[in-house]
Amino acid sequence: MKAVAMGFLMAAALAVGGCSGGPEPVPVVGSPADVGALAGEWGGEYRGETSGRSGSIVFKLSAGADTAFGDVVMIPRDRRVERLPTQDPSAGLPIARTPEVLSISFVRAVGGGISGRLAPYRDPDCDCMRVARFEGRMRGDTIEGTFTSTPVLGGERQVGTWKVTRKKP
Repeated sequence: MKAVAMGFLMAAALAVGGCSGGPEPVPVVGSPADVGALAGEWGGEYRGETSGRSGSIVFKLSAGADTAFGDVVMIPRDRRVERLPTQDPSAGLPIARTPEVLSISFVRAVGGGISGRLAPYRDPDCDCMRVARFEGRMRGDTIEGTFTSTPVLGGERQVGTWKVTRKKP
């Protein structure tokens, strides 16, 4: 993912449109049965318990493939509707940050467990680079889990939860 919680599916955000060249394929590692269990289109959300940020997750894996496409959309805290400025930004008010598309860079599937990481991304709160890792458990057509995001150069660790469901054909 260009800058995915956040790192799950957070390998979360998974296959969200809007990237200029389209999302890069994400390697999916595991036995054929474990990888096959992930086949389909998944969508859901994540919520940062520490940061207060939230966003969407989209992920798509074709049957028989060992790569997937997925993204996470991070919505900065001050972008939420209730915090958007109602006055003219040209009057010197700060412009609300826009959502950022994060990229999932790796996914591992083993025995119903899912883990992975997001590509490094810029955190809008600390203006620093972070790396996010996620893990979760698949139960039927739902995957739920947690993520941890850590600044590359050290600092406060952020944690949160994520959940995606498989879209019915």
